Amino acid sequence: MKTDVSKIFLRDNRYQKGYSLNNPTYNPMVLAAGTLMGRISGTGYLAPIYAAGADGTQFPVGILAHDVSIDSGETQEVTIVDGGDVAENKVLFFYSGQTLETVVSSRRLRDHLQAQGIKLVTSTEMTEYDNS
Repeated sequence: MKTDVSKIFLRDNRYQKGYSLNNPTYNPMVLAAGTLMGRISGTGYLAPIYAAGADGTQFPVGILAHDVSIDSGETQEVTIVDGGDVAENKVLFFYSGQTLETVVSSRRLRDHLQAQGIKLVTSTEMTEYDNS
């Protein structure tokens, strides 16, 4: 088994602790660090982004900062990143078929993230304009 030790959260990140994650399903959920998260409007609980949702989970509020395993019916406190530089290729989606290009309310998910202060970094950035 290979372990990926590359970074997800690169610099100037803002972490928000204490958000609740609720698993209303009958199956355990395993979410990896880097999973894009939304918030259920009615309860305030975090949940994996669901672009087709109508309960608030269609809008990103942050990116999960650590791995989480949560049994059915459980609620856990988690930490999300809601600002700073994040490696674009490390952003994960719990539901298949969603990408950063998925459109929600006439905007791509990547644009929703940018508007809230998350900069998606696509490659190693150089420190000087003439580095190549």
